[in-house]
Amino acid sequence: MKFNFNYLHTGLVKLINFFVGLLLTCMVIIVFCNVVFRYFLNASIAWSEEISRMLFIWLVFLGAIIAYVNSEHLGLDIIIKLFPEKTAQFLIILADTLVFTTLVIILVGGIEMTKDSFASGWVASAVPVPYGYVYLVVPISSALLLIESFLRIISDVKIYIKLLKGEN
Repeated sequence: MKFNFNYLHTGLVKLINFFVGLLLTCMVIIVFCNVVFRYFLNASIAWSEEISRMLFIWLVFLGAIIAYVNSEHLGLDIIIKLFPEKTAQFLIILADTLVFTTLVIILVGGIEMTKDSFASGWVASAVPVPYGYVYLVVPISSALLLIESFLRIISDVKIYIKLLKGEN
C-alpha cells in the first residue's frame, strides 16, 4: 500500500491556517480589550503589548508558510517571461535553489538563536514567558518551508526534464 503524502501536506496546511487564524483572533481580542480599557476605563492592560507582539511574530512566520505554499510571495515573473520556456524553467529552479539555501541558513541560525535564548533564561518583562518560545517559530517555520521548497524543486526539475525531452 502506497502512502499518499498529499493528504499529509493538505492536512498540515489546514492546521497551519487554523493556527494562524487562532493567533490573529487572539491578537485582535487582546489589542481591542486594551483599547477599551485605555479609553473607557482609563487603565491599560500591562501585558497586552508584549503578548500581542509575540503573537504577531508567530503569525508572520507561520503566515510565510501559507504564502509560500500558495505561491503568494512577491516575485519578478516579468523577468522570467522574457526568456524562452526552457531557460525560464531553469531560472525558476535556480531561484528555488537559492530559496532552499537561504532557508538552510535561517534554520541553522534559528536553532542557535532559540538554544541561546533558552540557555540564557531571558524572560519577557511583563509576562513570565521565556523568549525561547517566541524564537522557536524560526526553526519550526524554516523547517516546514525547507520541506515545501524541496518538494517545489523536485516538481520544477520534473517540468524541466519534460521540456528538455520535448513533452508538454
